[in-house]
Amino acid sequence: MMVSKRTLFIVNISLGLLLTLLLLTFFEVKLPTLGQAQYLLDKEEPLCAVSWKEEFTVWDDLDRCCLEARKQLECRREQQGDFDWACSTGAGMKYWLNSKAYNYCRQQPYW
Repeated sequence: MMVSKRTLFIVNISLGLLLTLLLLTFFEVKLPTLGQAQYLLDKEEPLCAVSWKEEFTVWDDLDRCCLEARKQLECRREQQGDFDWACSTGAGMKYWLNSKAYNYCRQQPYW
C-alpha cells in the first residue's frame, strides 16, 4: 500500500508540532492562556472601588478587592465612569472593577 507524499507531509508536520509541545512541557515552559494574554495587552491600570449609598471609595489593595468581589453573588458588566464590572449581592454595597482588574481577579485561584 502506497501512501501519498501529501499524507506523509501532513503526518510529519503534525508529529513536529506534537514534538514541540512535548519539549515545551518537558522543559516546563509556561505558555500564557488567553486570559493572561488579554490581561498583559490591556495597558490601563487596574482599578477597584467600593460603593455604598452613592459614595465611591477607591480601594488600592487589588488582591483583597478581588477576594471580596468574589464573595458577591454576581458580577455583571455595568458601565459607571472608569468601571466596567459591578459585583454585588443585591441592593447596597457594590464592588466596581475596570476590565484590567476584573481580568486579574479571574486569574486568581479562588475566582
